[in-house]
Amino acid sequence: MSEQDRPRATEKVSSPKVGNVPRRRTRPRGLNEWQDLITEQLDEAAANGAFENLPGKGQPLQLDRFPNESDDMRMANKLLKDNNLTPSWIGDRKELLAQIEALRAEMKRRWEQTCAGVQAAGSEREAFARSWHRSVRDWEARVDQLNRRIVSLNISLPIWRMELHKLRLDEELKRIGAANGDGESFL
Repeated sequence: MSEQDRPRATEKVSSPKVGNVPRRRTRPRGLNEWQDLITEQLDEAAANGAFENLPGKGQPLQLDRFPNESDDMRMANKLLKDNNLTPSWIGDRKELLAQIEALRAEMKRRWEQTCAGVQAAGSEREAFARSWHRSVRDWEARVDQLNRRIVSLNISLPIWRMELHKLRLDEELKRIGAANGDGESFL
């Protein structure tokens, strides 16, 4: 494209012409006007078939190279990929998420058992209450342990959006439907 063919900031390509000369703009284009101009030019080029015979048309994109990736990271990531390995922080994060889900499933199952035991009478009901309180104490220790691992993992993550939030036992108990977060209202 020659220098004369390029639109200048004070010209509007699609504006009406006065005679044979494009009308001059009195103010520079704003961001939205530039985006509109670019979209208009792309649409026009597509309508004229400019994108019909591009190499690789109809084939999947090859996203093996990332333009902002340094050469040493590219080599390291290629070695990991070629050997079916993942960075340790990804494996640690997956393992930690699996343990959190296992804890939540156990808590839900235990809460359902406890709710079923509420109909029991006398000493059996008291046994369910003691068992529930023992489970809550055990979960407190597990949540503390998981939170230490979450903090350790978050420190090692290269991508801040991948951080995990610390667990709170009262929120986890409310998640399973334990009233007041402790299950006392049923026991």
